[in-house]
Amino acid sequence: MARQSHASDGVSAIRRTYYQFPRGIPAFEHIRRFCLIENPAHAPLVVLEGDRLELADEEAAQLGPCSAPGGLILLAVLTFREGLAPTANLLAPVVLNPETRVGLQSVQAHLPYSHLHPLRQEPSCS
Repeated sequence: MARQSHASDGVSAIRRTYYQFPRGIPAFEHIRRFCLIENPAHAPLVVLEGDRLELADEEAAQLGPCSAPGGLILLAVLTFREGLAPTANLLAPVVLNPETRVGLQSVQAHLPYSHLHPLRQEPSCS
């Protein structure tokens, strides 16, 4: 289910889409419903190309078929800590199927990715 918030100041609307996570996500297995909030004012600054995702057969079955333009949505969880460079969790991306509204966090333990991949080398401004 997608819902849009309308902006009265001419700014594009914020879009909220709810996804079911049948098994939750690691450390939050009890939470089964998450909301993806898309705010055009905070649109992604960088798109990674050539990344690789290998879903287990069980994960692909859980997500269901996807013939949507662009396919599955792949998100990296970002961490911002004061005085440290921001990092991305490339080890366990969140995968969303926009057709079935089902999501999961896929741990890619067999690939050489880190859960603390630096987004930049210099420390953040604080």
